[in-house]
Amino acid sequence: MNCLRPQVVKDYDEKVKKFKDGQLKLEDLKDVPFQNKENMPSLHDVFNMYVLIRYIKSKENFDRKRYYKDFFSSDDEVKKFIIDAVKNNKNDSFKDIKVDLVKGSIYKIKKYFLENDKIKDIRGGSFIIDYLNVERTKEIIGANFIEECVVYAGGGNVILLLPQGEGQKICQTLEEEYTRVSLTCMNAFEYITVSLNDFFFNFNSISRQLNDKLEERKKLKLYPINPTNDLKFIKEYKLDFKRKADAKKECNLCNVRDAHYVIATSEGDINVCSSCHRKTTVGREVKGIFIKEFEEKFGLNLPNIQTLEDIKDERGYVAVVYGDGNNMGNVVMNIKTPFEMMYFSRKLDEITKNSVYKAIKDVLGKDARFEVIALGGDDVFIIVPAERSLEISNEIIKNFDSAFNGEITMSIGVCIAKYNTPIKNMFDIAQSMLKSAKKITRNSNRKTGSIDLVVLESNDILDFNLSERKGLFPIFQSEFENVVSVIKEMKKDKDIDRSQLYKLRNAANTLEDIEFELFYLYQQNRHSKKYTEYVSRIFEGNNCVFSGLLNKNGEKISPWNDIVNLYDYIGGE
Repeated sequence: MNCLRPQVVKDYDEKVKKFKDGQLKLEDLKDVPFQNKENMPSLHDVFNMYVLIRYIKSKENFDRKRYYKDFFSSDDEVKKFIIDAVKNNKNDSFKDIKVDLVKGSIYKIKKYFLENDKIKDIRGGSFIIDYLNVERTKEIIGANFIEECVVYAGGGNVILLLPQGEGQKICQTLEEEYTRVSLTCMNAFEYITVSLNDFFFNFNSISRQLNDKLEERKKLKLYPINPTNDLKFIKEYKLDFKRKADAKKECNLCNVRDAHYVIATSEGDINVCSSCHRKTTVGREVKGIFIKEFEEKFGLNLPNIQTLEDIKDERGYVAVVYGDGNNMGNVVMNIKTPFEMMYFSRKLDEITKNSVYKAIKDVLGKDARFEVIALGGDDVFIIVPAERSLEISNEIIKNFDSAFNGEITMSIGVCIAKYNTPIKNMFDIAQSMLKSAKKITRNSNRKTGSIDLVVLESNDILDFNLSERKGLFPIFQSEFENVVSVIKEMKKDKDIDRSQLYKLRNAANTLEDIEFELFYLYQQNRHSKKYTEYVSRIFEGNNCVFSGLLNKNGEKISPWNDIVNLYDYIGGE
């Protein structure tokens, strides 16, 4: 699959020369293919592996700078081995050199984020996860080995290649550090010992073996109920332990663990457990890491978001947008080499972020108001103003699908509700919508993602019943884009009356089918035939036979619920 490898570039020789001269960093070669040929891995990853193998073979005399130069100036056995591995040519070298392959994961991340609905606390949890996953991992590995040992770190996952005998110790070190800092984020690390030769030539098999071992570790690992310790700082953010909570007080934020401290908030003093104390302390200080990336990418300074009220649209609604990639299992199963894994993991993370950032910028512009809860790997979890959420969702899917040329697609579930609806409840519904959206992609050969959504017009989430919905959704992105386009036209058309749409929806939901069809024909003659024209374009119906209801799967359904739901959440400019 092309998504596993970089494409040929025009300025290959120039980039290599600049790298040799020190004008370019290794990071600048991430999308440059080795030898500038098709189906070759990233030059960055080849260099990384070359230096890593030289380190593992002779770490006592390791000289990083010299080894990077050696790659260009000599044809040693390591270079020959890597080239054979890249080209899948049989090579029996390094069967006697053993290494420890380590895989780690932060899992059930949403549970860690969503213990309460306060944006600052969610943001603090997001910062802590990202800090541990990327920065702190690299610090620990760099202090004990070399930075090239970190094959991948991001999206809650870590892959390391270490000298034999180091795997068990580093797994324990990282698990302890992740728990020491976060206290309650669930994490696990495991390792297997393999030969260097197997790592390169049997990567797919040993990856599955290691993944199975990690999954077993997750099942067996136990966590304390009320963890605490005397950690003073998380990065540069100081933790305040001045006021201790009374014994047997419950945390007012998670309502699960025992309180350890008392902190001041805008709502008065509250009791907090040590885990929530860390999230809320860091969350007060940081601007979301993803917001910062967005600002740096587009050179903007966004409005400061403190609560969901800062994100709501004019009607007081927000949208939770939750998405992930389709066909990911098949892609991962087809990863045959560590080079493919390195490039794909990094590229997936980059494309997902860029797809979301570009969609938000294109739809909301320079004054965008949004919050990112999780964004990495193929995972998207954002909160945006409801009135433009469907356009943003459509653009995210389109950006993601086109970046992978349809080899991988994205599905999205959307839940729209009042800004004071608990985020956890909205997320649970968005998650159900995502599952529904993904169903229509499973047995389809179409190279496009899908979307499903629910609009909660009441704070009573018990009104929501997925099984009772009948209509347009779930829908493929290419068809949804047509829907968005048509409704934009409707909103600008003076012949279309919003109140009339509500009248048709209510009538369709209360009258018998034959009664409603007569009512619709009367209303059409009385007002405008434009309603039939637009609905026919949305549903690809037939103008001659449409009389207010649609035939779908052998039964008549109302299109007006979908139209009314969409009308307020698609821009009309």
